[in-house]
Amino acid sequence: MNVAMLTLVLLLSLSAILLLLFEKSRMDEKVIAVTATLGAVAAIARIPFSVIPNVQPTTFLVMLTGYVFGLRVGFLTGVIAAVLSNMYLGQGPWTIWQMFAWGLSGVSGGLLSRFFESKESRGAGQLLATRGRRFLFIAVCTIWGFLFDWIMNFWMFIGLGFLSWQSFVALNVKSLAFDIAHSAGNFLFASMFAVAFAKIFVRYHQKLIVTRLFAKEGSG
Repeated sequence: MNVAMLTLVLLLSLSAILLLLFEKSRMDEKVIAVTATLGAVAAIARIPFSVIPNVQPTTFLVMLTGYVFGLRVGFLTGVIAAVLSNMYLGQGPWTIWQMFAWGLSGVSGGLLSRFFESKESRGAGQLLATRGRRFLFIAVCTIWGFLFDWIMNFWMFIGLGFLSWQSFVALNVKSLAFDIAHSAGNFLFASMFAVAFAKIFVRYHQKLIVTRLFAKEGSG
């Protein structure tokens, strides 16, 4: 088994384990429906921007989903976004890497919210309400433009047999313009739409919580 195949098998195994762990956690049909919807939105949003090299709002939307709805929904939204958008843009061995990379970006959004948003702000639905939190979200979203592309570069590095550090460095240098485009796009999307979209996502999240509470009371 060559290095590329071994890495792909390991990545598939890791993704399967993560999905299994998420599946074993409590996740009712309403959360599943919201996750599927957000994944479809992130996927559809990618398609019109495919004419602009490496600029798309998917990374921003997946990160914001994780920020509002948590690590689990963020990861699964990234996975769904990659699979659905590639049904139009083209499936291939790169899809699993995109699933993993966008899934991790969703997890990073969830971690940001968990560590930097207070319980009071989350309870009141006041996410990204301060300048510091907005700056931090925008900064991490911008960084993920590079992180996502570096993960994809690593796939190309092992998949195409570039098994020397010189070729790996050359590959990253050659892709630098595309990395900057992705990062700049993330910065613009996050700067322009993070607060407005967060309010929309928070409203859906609050409705979801209220619906689940009523469902529990009705079954109790």
